[in-house]
Order: sequence, then C-alpha cells, then structure tokens
Amino acid sequence: MDLDEPCVDTGGGRVRGAREDGICAFRGVPFAAAPVAARRFQPPQPAATWPGTLDARQYGPAPLQRVDPLSNQIGLDFPGPLDEDCLQLNVWTPATDDGGRPVMVWLHGGAFATGSGTSPAYAGHRIAARGDVVVVTLNYRVGALGFLHLAPLVPGVDGANLGLLDQLAALQWVRREIRSFGGDPDRVCLFGESAGAGSCVALLAMPAARGLFARVIVQSAAPDGMLTTEEGTARAQLFLDQLDLLDPGGATSGLARLQSVPTEQLLAAQAACIAAGPHRTGMFFAPVIGGESLPERPLHAIARGSARDVGVLIGSTAEEMQLYATVPGLGDFPDAILEQVVASRLDADAEERDVQAARAVALYRAELTPAPPAALSQRDLFFALETDLSLRVPATQLASRQAQLQPETFMYLFDWRSPMSDGHGGQLGACHALDLPFTFGCLSGGPALAFAAGDDPGMQQRARVLSDRLIDAWTAFARTGDPSHPGIGNWPRYDTPQRTTMLLGDTCRTCDAPLEERRAVWEGCFGSLPDLEPRPEPGPQG
Repeated sequence: MDLDEPCVDTGGGRVRGAREDGICAFRGVPFAAAPVAARRFQPPQPAATWPGTLDARQYGPAPLQRVDPLSNQIGLDFPGPLDEDCLQLNVWTPATDDGGRPVMVWLHGGAFATGSGTSPAYAGHRIAARGDVVVVTLNYRVGALGFLHLAPLVPGVDGANLGLLDQLAALQWVRREIRSFGGDPDRVCLFGESAGAGSCVALLAMPAARGLFARVIVQSAAPDGMLTTEEGTARAQLFLDQLDLLDPGGATSGLARLQSVPTEQLLAAQAACIAAGPHRTGMFFAPVIGGESLPERPLHAIARGSARDVGVLIGSTAEEMQLYATVPGLGDFPDAILEQVVASRLDADAEERDVQAARAVALYRAELTPAPPAALSQRDLFFALETDLSLRVPATQLASRQAQLQPETFMYLFDWRSPMSDGHGGQLGACHALDLPFTFGCLSGGPALAFAAGDDPGMQQRARVLSDRLIDAWTAFARTGDPSHPGIGNWPRYDTPQRTTMLLGDTCRTCDAPLEERRAVWEGCFGSLPDLEPRPEPGPQG
C-alpha cells in the first residue's frame, strides 16, 4: 500500500482512498445496505460494517437503468457496471484534517430514470481544489426501483419515494461522517440539476430532511413536476400490468414475487411504460406527493415555510427544452393544437384556460419571430413555451416566496449557447444540461467540451473563464450564503418587484426582471400558493 494514500475511519469501518492532483478521493463508500432481494422496493437500511480497510479507490456500480444515448452524447456517460447494489457515494476533499470546510453534496439528473453519481462529468476534484470545499456525489435508486408508487397496490411495501429516501440516507451519512473528511456538517450545501434539482426541491419540503443541509443550489428543476397519489398509483398499475402481475380485479401477486422478477424484465417493463407517453410531467417516473415522505406539493410546503432556514440559489438555462430538438417531430404542432397543449397545463376553468393559452402563444410568437419577419419554427415556439411552463416560471415562483422568508435567496439565468447542432438545421443553444460542464469544470476534452464550446479555441477559453466564475459563485454561496465574488461582482438578493437575476454567459451581469413579459403572462395560471404558517420546530438531523 502506498503510505501516501489517505485513510479515514468511519462508522462502518476504515476506508482507503487515493491522492489525485493534490485532492483526496474516496469512491464507492456504502451509505446504505444493498437494496436487493428482500430489500428491493423497501426503504434504505443501514450499511453493514466491514472488517479491515475498505478499498475506496474505484467507483461502485451505477444504478440499474437503460442507458440514455442523449446523455452519452453530451458527456454524461459513466464507467463500470450497472447494479441494484448501488447505494454508495464518493468524496473529494483537499485534506482529511479538521479543516471544517463547506460541504457540497451533488444530486445527479436523468428524469428520475437514468444517471449516476459515478459519471466522470461529475468528478468533484476541480470544485474541491478551486473552492477549498468537500464535494460528495452519490447514487440513488432510479426508475421503477426508486420511484414506482407501489404501496397502495402491493401488500408489504413499506414506504414511497424510495429514491428520495436514498438521498436522505446519504445526507444522514454526511451529517455523521463528513467531519472526518475535513468537512463541516453544519455547512452542507445541496446542489443538483434536472431531476437532481427536482430532488433538491422535494427535500426542501420533506420533514425528515430538515436540518440536514443549510443551503441548496437548484439548477433547472421542474419545481411542480411531481405526481399526485392517483397518478403514481395509475402508473404503478401500468408497470405491474407490463409484468403480468395484476389479476383481473387489479390485485397483485404480492411483494415476494415482484422482488424475484429478473432485472432485465424490470427494465423492459420500465422502457415500455416510458415509451407509451406522453406523460403530464414529461416523465413517467417522478416523486409522488402524499404520505409521510412528501406530504404536500413542494411549492406549497416552501410557501408555508418548510425551507425558511435554508439559503436558496435557483435558476435555469435560457432555452431549456431546446435540448430535445434532437428528437424528430417533437413539438411540431399547428397553433390550435399547441394552444390546447398549453391550456391543459393551466389551473383555471376551461374557458379561461383557452383564453390564457391563446394570449401566451401570441406573446411568445411576437417575441420570437425574427426581424425582418421570417418563418418561426413551431418547434422553437413550443420549446420556448415549455421552458417557461415547466422550469423557469415555477422557479421564479419558488424564489419569490422563499425571498419573503429567507434573505439568502438568489436567482440566475444561464444564457451561454452551445454550438452543437440539433441535427435538424439548428443549434442546441442555451439548452437543458448545458450548465453541467461549467459546474464541474469538465472542459478538458471529449463530448462535454464539444457540447459546451465546440472546437473553437477562443470559445473554449471563454468557456473556461465562465466555468471558473460559476464554480467561484457556487462555492462562495456554500461558504457564506452569498454567491458574490470578484469575478462577477455583487450579486444582489432576489426579491419582488426587482427580480434581480444574474445572467451567466459570455459576460456575467445582473439584470432586473429578465423576460418579464413572458413571466407575467403566466401570472395566476398555476393556482395560488398558501399563506405562510407559523415557524415549525426543527426536525431530527439523523
């Protein structure tokens, strides 16, 4: 054994990592027991202890899934096997001392059906080195194993939102153990993108998560993209029917049989359900509201004050849904159908929904039509509407209510544009997931660099400058609750009516109420948020 290899004692036993470019890296550390056999479709259980020293120099398996080709195309692939035994995490730290550094815990995206904390795109050494922070990435169960709402249908299933409970178990591990890795358990900053950001929003609303993190960075979440209990149950029935585990009366064959289904059959049923869309949230799998783990809609819980003690930095990319321009025909609706699609998403009576949808479509068409006038792609119009409906406007709602309760509330809009072609005559632009190579400084080559900056050396250099500025902002927020730093200047807090937002792009600058007409056209279209409730008592910290 190399005497320079860092070793740390944890509650589970001793772990040995590797020293890489001055950073101590520990990979594949169990934070919960393997969720297999009788633990499949059950909440996470404590990990077993191990004798001797655990070799933590290699990543563990990624969660069981069907690998998404688009993710690989933009640099989100991962090495190694796929396995149900995946509840492990990875730690990067400048030193295993008593430095008490801020801790940044990353939740990966993937539509709650794919992804892994083992992706090289999420390697935390660049953030740890540049910001003098401890970085943790983790796996959680995805797809049916993590987000199938079986409890109403299958006797013996104990719990719902198992993927969220996995994340909770990892945060509890961080609370107990991170001091030994040079971190401060009282300065944990959760950050995540897409489904990982949606998980961050859900955790802000989960009573059991209270006290486990002090700040959160929400990158491109759909804050209201959760399922009702009825939707979750109906989707579980579709899944069980794919496996031929429902009898004519709708009853199941029991948990034991479901736990014995081969993994390939589970994945095949999962793929069939996803392919049978469209789905209201755009995803077949998502957290389900109701029950002990997630009692109410996160936006409602946050409005009532569930996250009043947590600093929030939230934002989106400027053209989120343009990523899906790679899918032939998606969004190519005539106006009448487009208005119906929009109307179906609004919270009003049928006549008022139609009026609001027509008004919104007309506004976006007027704003987006090129000058001098030219044909506007129906797909581009759809993607712009969907970006704001699902992501940007709900994020402003969350920020507006959180700012009434917590001064550490900040908002950004990521407007750097990818040069990558969408394959249909356009570019991906400032699309979903484009911020990931910048967040982790993953700009040294390969698909992530091509996605972010292409092969232009000048653009690549500007991308590295933006990445440094973003990392400095994220780590400053984790450290102090304020993302301001010399590279971008003062970042004002978010509040209404100014709605000051940091634009992150070729230049970084603040702007009051960007895209305000688009935001305002949706005012009142999503229902009202509840009144603030009295301050709740702190929950357990695990």
